[in-house]
Amino acid sequence: MTDITFTELPPNPAPIDVVKAFLKDWEIGFVPAFDSWLHPDCLWTNAGQPDCRGKAEISALLDEYLRVSNMPYGRVDLLTVATVDNKVLTERIDNLYGDGPETHALPIMGIFEVEGGLITRYSDYCDPTPFKPK
Repeated sequence: MTDITFTELPPNPAPIDVVKAFLKDWEIGFVPAFDSWLHPDCLWTNAGQPDCRGKAEISALLDEYLRVSNMPYGRVDLLTVATVDNKVLTERIDNLYGDGPETHALPIMGIFEVEGGLITRYSDYCDPTPFKPK
């Protein structure tokens, strides 16, 4: 059995470091990364999907994404990052993959708000067409 190792941060990390750790940990899997880095009352806004607040709603939407896509992992190419106070704006390419050969590379603009080392708001803006049920 392989031990799962998440990105470790010092106490009171800067918001940009929390966001980078969250995105890096997608390589372990979306579900454990979301569980580890999102605040229990986090608001998740994802283009083309209903807003979700709290871990139960977020988990339900994430489960639906996994059912449709069968891509539980990601690797992020971070192109640009800007921060103001506790807000982190990202321009990135999300490379989504699973155990098979199929992958998706999506250009995304996202904004994160961080409090106490956890993400309290996570909003992504992209073309959601690849994730619409067929």
